Amino acid sequence: MSADAAISPTEPPSGGITGRFKAFKERHHIAFEVSFFFAGFLFDVVLLHRIDSTPLLIHQGLYLVLSAALIFWDHRILVAGKEPEGFVGKLASYRLWVMHFFLGTLLNAFMVFYFRASSGVLAFLFLVGLSVIIVANELPRFRAQGPIVRVMLLSFSMTSYLAYLLPVLWGSLHSWQYVLSVAFGCAGTYGLWKFFVRFTHDPNWTLRRAVAPGLALQGVLLSLYLVGAIPPVPLSIKHIGIYTEVTPVKDAEGHRRYELTYQPAPGWAFWRKQSDTYVGAVGSKPFAFVRIFAPAKFQDRVRFAWDYDDPNRGWTQRGTPWETGVSGGGEEGFRTYGNSTMGKPGTYRVRVLTMDGREIGRETFTFEEGEPPATEAETD
Repeated sequence: MSADAAISPTEPPSGGITGRFKAFKERHHIAFEVSFFFAGFLFDVVLLHRIDSTPLLIHQGLYLVLSAALIFWDHRILVAGKEPEGFVGKLASYRLWVMHFFLGTLLNAFMVFYFRASSGVLAFLFLVGLSVIIVANELPRFRAQGPIVRVMLLSFSMTSYLAYLLPVLWGSLHSWQYVLSVAFGCAGTYGLWKFFVRFTHDPNWTLRRAVAPGLALQGVLLSLYLVGAIPPVPLSIKHIGIYTEVTPVKDAEGHRRYELTYQPAPGWAFWRKQSDTYVGAVGSKPFAFVRIFAPAKFQDRVRFAWDYDDPNRGWTQRGTPWETGVSGGGEEGFRTYGNSTMGKPGTYRVRVLTMDGREIGRETFTFEEGEPPATEAETD
């Protein structure tokens, strides 16, 4: 037997621990990419604090500009057909990684802010779609599609960024702001195409290939907004609950507080403080108490819409939604409340809506006719 034949075919790859880790990572690259996405998302959930932070808004705006510049640079290199040499070439070798880091960071931030502002089935489906895009952005096969996909991601990022920048600057939330954000996203997509064509002279960079996908994406975003699937950033619900009584009071320093009386959850439901069943007489009025986060210097109005799950007709809105004002700036959110008169026993819900009809939050509960149980109280 020769010496070569005596070598084990299962000998581990050279390079020690680093080499074995690299080989393991290459075999399971999809799992690694997905894991790093979720780790990065959780990291952003902790670090991304206020959506109206001026340094954050400047930082994200800079990422948008740098992403556009890197996409342009990558396209020029692609058209030229050769990589730069020397120090510039070494920098250029990192361009795709840096570009997708910028875009991935922006997408993660949008995901966090949309998640905080989301409520309802349509918003959930929108978040699922956005999650798929974020994970795909981390996959080599997706990145290999080239500049067209990156321009689409940048187009989406421009619209999402402006969707909360404009309300923050304006100090209130209006329908025209999202429509204007989509318009700027379309203009940015078209403008990048014209800029690329002028400086790269790429005959393959046609309107159909480079602009149409981005404009189609903007059309999808506008359609999702019209059906209420786009969460109403920059607003978000910090707390919502059903109470038997809400009483505004002032403490010794003159600050307004709220005494909240509620029916406690049964002992077996140890994970809940409040019961999800409201027991009382027909005609009694439970209160929905909410804390809504809004940016500093924000002044707007929201609506409380009460619904009844009719056995024959499904969810039916009860009367006209009640409006109330909302002010921004508070770390724990602006406190407000509304009530409704209970009719037939059954399932009810209250939805907190923006003035353009998008849902900020909801609370569903069961109404049972009977003698109210003993209540507990807390101060908010």
